[in-house]
Amino acid sequence: MTESSAGTIRSRDRSSSRGSSGGASRGSERRSSRGSGRRESARHTWRSGGSSVARWDWELVGWAVLLLGAGILLSTLADRLLGGTLGSGLSLAALWGGMLAAIMLAFVRSRPRTLLRFHPFDLLYGLVLGVLLRLVQGFLEIAGTGTAAWPSIATVDGRLPASFWFDGVLAPIVISPLLEEFFFRAVLLVAIFTAVRRMTDSRSWAGFAAIAATTVLFVGLHLVFEVYAWWSLVSIALVGLVCGGLVIATSRIWGAVLTHVVFNAVFVGMLVIGTVGA
Repeated sequence: MTESSAGTIRSRDRSSSRGSSGGASRGSERRSSRGSGRRESARHTWRSGGSSVARWDWELVGWAVLLLGAGILLSTLADRLLGGTLGSGLSLAALWGGMLAAIMLAFVRSRPRTLLRFHPFDLLYGLVLGVLLRLVQGFLEIAGTGTAAWPSIATVDGRLPASFWFDGVLAPIVISPLLEEFFFRAVLLVAIFTAVRRMTDSRSWAGFAAIAATTVLFVGLHLVFEVYAWWSLVSIALVGLVCGGLVIATSRIWGAVLTHVVFNAVFVGMLVIGTVGA
């Protein structure tokens, strides 16, 4: 083999090595870029702003509060003017209708990114936090009254009344938690957070303002229809704070919904046991 041919072979080998190395490097860069893109996409939620919450503002907050107020007014009128089973049913329908109207108004505008996404952790959050909140409620009741008796209701011939399955099970375990969480923690919280973040350019202040405002309104709604002892008010406020914090932390609504569902379901279970076992 001549020196010229040997030099040619070595030159080709170096060129091939550089091409192989460059291809591997470019492939690695592309994979890294794709991975980075996925991570950036995962971090981008409604809390970052963007088109998914472009119309979630103070105007939406105003409409939501106005519709809730209209629902409360109609609910109170139905209960006082009609009374009985009919008045009670129409009262609930009016209240739920006000919240549902606000929810529909908000989601017709847009759907905040990741808010409706479900993650298996949401189920875990709901189970753990719902039970813990109910335990805290029990301790607060003991602190306030000195005792914590099992709740119970009047029976009909030793049985739970027929209306119990709607008033005592479906309404508090399914309908109310779903509507209340979507109204307070999906619509109001997200709208207030977005509006305050635009004003202050601070997610921390926006989160604090959104959680505080929605918790106050959540407690206020319960006070409209019933008088509560201090320990019950603290329990309701804790539910609002925990559910609001969960939505801010995860950017998803379902953990808050399930926490509320479990919190109410534990009480209903205790009510059944306290009534049937009495």
